[in-house]
Amino acid sequence: MLDSHFHLFHMKKLEMPYMDLIKHSFDEGLVYALDIGINADNFEDRIKTAAELKGLYTAHGYYPSQCNSDDLESELEYLEQTLINDNKAVALGEIGLDFYHDYGSFELQAELVKRQINIANRLNLPVIIHSRNAEAETLKLLDENRVDRAGIIHCYSYSPETAQQFIDLGYNISFAGNVTYKNAGVIKESAAAVPLDSLLIETDAPYLSPQMVRGKRNHPGHIGYTYSCIAELRGIPLIELIAAVKTNFETLFRIS
Repeated sequence: MLDSHFHLFHMKKLEMPYMDLIKHSFDEGLVYALDIGINADNFEDRIKTAAELKGLYTAHGYYPSQCNSDDLESELEYLEQTLINDNKAVALGEIGLDFYHDYGSFELQAELVKRQINIANRLNLPVIIHSRNAEAETLKLLDENRVDRAGIIHCYSYSPETAQQFIDLGYNISFAGNVTYKNAGVIKESAAAVPLDSLLIETDAPYLSPQMVRGKRNHPGHIGYTYSCIAELRGIPLIELIAAVKTNFETLFRIS
């Protein structure tokens, strides 16, 4: 199994034994994990940590909350250099649109996304997309600003029909622990419907613990609960799902 999206240093901020947890996850059979950045606070520390663990990869980017920065030019330059210098970096992200929180106007958020897409295309990297309460806006933005290697729509929460529209743009669809929740009807429908060759699975740790461990802080070792749920939703053997997700991850990030 693998974890296509988690936040190692958010686990650290919560005073979780983050290194013990990720090392134990690898010892227990986790093959890959992608540590996602949302700002520049921990770029260097995350690079050093990924260098210590074979299956740990990184993505660096600026989350919608960063759209009001007073020094965007220098921050984007720093991001690009970080991605160039980090030989474990396989994507730019997490970037996107979020209208659930009051991070800023559509124009400000979209401009930050566009600038980062330009960097991704210069460096020939896929992107990790965050989209919350921004379904139509995200589709339009990604359609009008194509990423050469596309990427992942992470923690997917929209309909199967919208998922197919993202897939038509080249994106993979990644599901998190909230697919296990009892009231997650639309997410379950999408997890059952997305083509197997476009499917990824994540924890989004330390957030969105699966139903079976809800109330506890999440970590990559919980990924199996989400795999099992999605295999059941799709009516396929768990081993088939594990193999397909691994192939999708390796294909997208060109890992052999």
